[in-house]
Amino acid sequence: MINKAGAEIRRHLEAILRDSRRRGRPLAMDARAILWDDTAIYLRRYEKAATALIAVQQVLRSRRPLRGEEDEFLDLCGSAVSADPEHFTQLWRDPSAYFWVRRAYELLGSCLNPASRTPELEKYCSAISSAKPQEALALHLEEFKKLIIGLNMISGGERRFRRPMETKLPFSIPGSRYSVTGCGSVRATGIDRRMLEVVYNGESIRLEIGNRPAGADAPRIAECPMAWRGAYELLLKPEAFYLPGIGAADVLHDVPDCFQEQQVALLEEALELIERHQPFAYEHLCEVVRVIALKPPASGQYSNVSYSDLPGAFILSAFQEPYWIADALIHELFHNRLFFIQEVEPILIEPDGAETANFYSPWRDDLRPLNGLLHALYVYIQVVRFWSCVWRSGETDGQRKAYVADQAVRGTLGLAIAASQLRRHGRFTKVGAELFAELESEAETAVSAMSALGLSSAVPAMIARPDGEIVLSGTGPHGRPLTVIDTLRQHARRHDVHRQCSDLEAILRTEGGLPEATLD
Repeated sequence: MINKAGAEIRRHLEAILRDSRRRGRPLAMDARAILWDDTAIYLRRYEKAATALIAVQQVLRSRRPLRGEEDEFLDLCGSAVSADPEHFTQLWRDPSAYFWVRRAYELLGSCLNPASRTPELEKYCSAISSAKPQEALALHLEEFKKLIIGLNMISGGERRFRRPMETKLPFSIPGSRYSVTGCGSVRATGIDRRMLEVVYNGESIRLEIGNRPAGADAPRIAECPMAWRGAYELLLKPEAFYLPGIGAADVLHDVPDCFQEQQVALLEEALELIERHQPFAYEHLCEVVRVIALKPPASGQYSNVSYSDLPGAFILSAFQEPYWIADALIHELFHNRLFFIQEVEPILIEPDGAETANFYSPWRDDLRPLNGLLHALYVYIQVVRFWSCVWRSGETDGQRKAYVADQAVRGTLGLAIAASQLRRHGRFTKVGAELFAELESEAETAVSAMSALGLSSAVPAMIARPDGEIVLSGTGPHGRPLTVIDTLRQHARRHDVHRQCSDLEAILRTEGGLPEATLD
């Protein structure tokens, strides 16, 4: 267990304090295992996050940057790390636990060295309306009480806070299937045998699971919907994303409470598709992904999104097409996995300004940083495998069958373009070069598989609409349906502003080994 006798946590403390940029043990060099097979990497990240918690506790105790205001946190932290290991582990696998400890570590560093503030930390401080490092740290330490509420919700224990925690509604109870819903704000004073004690509108009330409040806006503990597949449960919990600096969650506030429940059957069908066609991905999904939220496809300026600071969680658009949802689950799952890998071992050597978006991507209308292309190459290898397996199964027909062909081909051609961009413009670490070589090999395998399946770039280009209808992408000048390669050419002409892929066909033949006939 993560905190058994504190030994595993404390063993990493010295390394964390010495070097905040490397929070992990070196990876043994087996490129394929690192990329696809190693599941211990998930536990290692939780261990490192627990280690960082101990580091924060130790430094706060020795340096006292808040001159006594950190005392209650130190007491709460001590009770958390000495809790029952199973209860602590359940709490610590919640995405918000990593988010909290990462921000705490950075804020503490900012108090001790103001020059260490990162853009992400600036965004966080802006979201909590606190520019001063000590003030921001004090506010953030108060948020640890939500983790304590979660821990006691799991254990059925009791805890009263010296200072009530004031927080907006709704908020997630970490490590559990519950959230506190309602409007306005509350002052949480403690938790007693899974009953949360709060002050709301000047009145002290006890919130109990299952009890409904007198008013529609009053706080209550609500159980979130869940999608089930065998022993795997996937929580649909928008409140888990209501964290400072997580701007993508803003659109979730306007989604009706019933919306998540309405998507459960769609999600369960998608999970069944993944388990059937890509059991490898399904096993990783069960291991990693704890919480998601769904939004109407038209809400927000994005389709799906993952955050490196919220491991095991992401937001999806609720397209009413189970194959599309299966694709999106696999896609975001492997974004999460690559975040885990990059936490341990850098892949790209990134110069100053590396996040500047200068590179053409066949999947996006905006230019991307090289790390974005690396993520795309990685996740689409698995997405293409899914669509290829669906095509091979022969289980679809009509417009859906045409859409399966489109996705298998489009993803494969995109892999060739992304590999070309990274080979020509990327600078890799020693480990990163070996990982990229494996990714290139996987992309080439995808091309061979496409040809073996009898698919070509001349398949009709299809679009899945949010309501689940699948239609042709359009027609060309002679009235014939546009093909996948037609739409890729159009996309490159419009969005490859630096002409990095000006000879698209040559890149596809060179990088992907596609025969010329498939590009006509």
